Amino acid sequence: MEIVVAVYNINSASRMLEFARVCYGFGVRRLVLIKVFGAAAQQIGDLFKLAFKMGGEVLVFNTINDAVEALRPDAIYALGKPDRDTRPIERARGRVMLLVHGTDLSFSPRELPPGALLCHAVQRDIGSVGQLAIALYKLTGPDELQERRDLDSSR
Repeated sequence: MEIVVAVYNINSASRMLEFARVCYGFGVRRLVLIKVFGAAAQQIGDLFKLAFKMGGEVLVFNTINDAVEALRPDAIYALGKPDRDTRPIERARGRVMLLVHGTDLSFSPRELPPGALLCHAVQRDIGSVGQLAIALYKLTGPDELQERRDLDSSR
């Protein structure tokens, strides 16, 4: 399974870097930013520097549909607050896009691309970064995470 993390609607530079540290720390190579504005847009160079240091890459798109069209994921999980419309995240085959809201809001139906599944990693409202970290842990698992670290250290 290949995981791509996409952060939508981000305006805080420190939060943008926090999402990146979580992604790259779990071995996710590709971080996608969609609709970047404010301080995040002004300090995006800091993100590219962090990505370079941690062996990751960054892609920036204007819309979710642009990102989906370019990356062509097999499954799209929109992570958010747990409620009656969300379901627990589960492993999938192929390329998986984890779509996370950059401001801890829930996704509106019109923001989501066709076929996106509303998911949560835990049954508590722990914010987008927390949901992402736990989702990545569940999807990669401790064994796969250790294998990725071993591969990285042998390079």
